[in-house]
Amino acid sequence: MKDRRQDIINASLAVLRESGYSGFTQPRVAAEVGLRQSHLTYYFPTRVDLLVGVARVAIDRQLAAIDVVLEVSSVRGAAKAIANVVVRHENTRVIMALVQAADQEPALRELFRELADGIILRAGKLLRNLNIEPTDEHCYQLHSMSVGMAVVDLATARKDGERRAARTLETALTLMTKGKGQ
Repeated sequence: MKDRRQDIINASLAVLRESGYSGFTQPRVAAEVGLRQSHLTYYFPTRVDLLVGVARVAIDRQLAAIDVVLEVSSVRGAAKAIANVVVRHENTRVIMALVQAADQEPALRELFRELADGIILRAGKLLRNLNIEPTDEHCYQLHSMSVGMAVVDLATARKDGERRAARTLETALTLMTKGKGQ
């Protein structure tokens, strides 16, 4: 038996990737998944309910992608692994659309706090794996650099974006190591 809720979430992610927040409507999602809007609203009664469902999945996927980075134990390997996540434009498009939605829908803000807190927690774990004693500032710096690079890479679409991100992250991580006298 098909999982209609998952089909709707996947269609919603596709609509966000292609049309952004402004193009995200229940009729467009229903058409994407091949359902009548009334059937869609059976599962997600309002647009906000649908956005919250989509945000939950997108955030879980983003944190799972970051969890893979935690397995790396060298600065260069960590920089490359983070850069690989940074240049996934489909993820950046969805997260940016959800950020715009969160600005207008308070129900999404708590989910973004969860995402930010989850990333900061993982940044601390990664730094410890790299023998860098993490400070809050290190974690915030790593997070903000990664987000900034993801947005800039999406906007510029440079062919060498992943290499540039990896080099920048490797430099930052190396400076964190040297800054702690290690």
